[in-house]
Amino acid sequence: MFCRANAQTPGAIRQVDSVQQRRQIEQTARSYEESGSAPELYPGESSDIGPQSILKLKPRKTCVEAMADAQYFYTDNMFLNEQGRQDSDVLVSTAQIALAPTPYDVGGGSLAPRLGYRHQWYDFGLASNTRLTVYDFQAQMFREGRLNEFDFNAQTIFTDGRWKRENWTIEAGLDFTRLMDTANYDQFYREFVPRWGVQRLFPLNGTKAFSVGYEGDYRSADTDLPPPSFNQDFNSRTDHSLFIAYTHALSKHAVVQPSYRFKYTRFTAGENRDDYLNSFGLALYCFFTRQISARAFVGYDIMNTSGNLVPGYNRLDAGGGANLSIRF
Repeated sequence: MFCRANAQTPGAIRQVDSVQQRRQIEQTARSYEESGSAPELYPGESSDIGPQSILKLKPRKTCVEAMADAQYFYTDNMFLNEQGRQDSDVLVSTAQIALAPTPYDVGGGSLAPRLGYRHQWYDFGLASNTRLTVYDFQAQMFREGRLNEFDFNAQTIFTDGRWKRENWTIEAGLDFTRLMDTANYDQFYREFVPRWGVQRLFPLNGTKAFSVGYEGDYRSADTDLPPPSFNQDFNSRTDHSLFIAYTHALSKHAVVQPSYRFKYTRFTAGENRDDYLNSFGLALYCFFTRQISARAFVGYDIMNTSGNLVPGYNRLDAGGGANLSIRF
């Protein structure tokens, strides 16, 4: 049996985090597409004449970036339970627009600031809207329901800056996110998140590279739950992640990328709790043009916790997506 979406706050939060982490790893694959070397015409060509860069005209300055993304995948543990697992298909639709001027030369590197808005829709059970038992808090009774009652959407206002110099990237930003159910757009969670990170790229040759990085944040959270409930800030926490990704360009337009992330979460209010998340991923990216790309991915998460309120879990996700990004 399950309760309504606004009582599934930990699951909704982790769904949002998982999608964002997938997009962050994808940036290392995009870095090859944007500035990678031309593939060799025959083995050993670069030893004769050196690595050949793709000739590009100097890009015109832009001020705005817009992005639309659709991600459809299967998950074997929608509610992130240790027992009583519920599988489902999931559609995540994203629309984003940001003021993002062409990077400035600063301190021997380039600084790219952004200020923008992102809206995401999370829809469950589109292929098979399974019947299940839900708890209706208003009626205070169990009843029959369907997976789409757990649909929700996320609104995020963000600002950040990314400084790059040679193979180093340093980033800092602020996010404000609120989660709402899709039926009535009633808010059930909000958070204010200062975040920071550093990444180092280790090129192996023109088609292979390792990326290693650290990401941290502090999440000041308010959760709206019907009585009886915990303090509103019981989801406040700090996250610290270490990740590594191996990027292999199969051609100019196709990149395969295995990755691993370890995330430690310390809850700072409510229950004295530590979470440990191990995430393994494999993705194939196809860049048709600079604006249009597609991807296929599989991911496996193992979460262990020292707390008692939310169980540990294992989860398998597999699916694909398409992306349209433009600058003007």
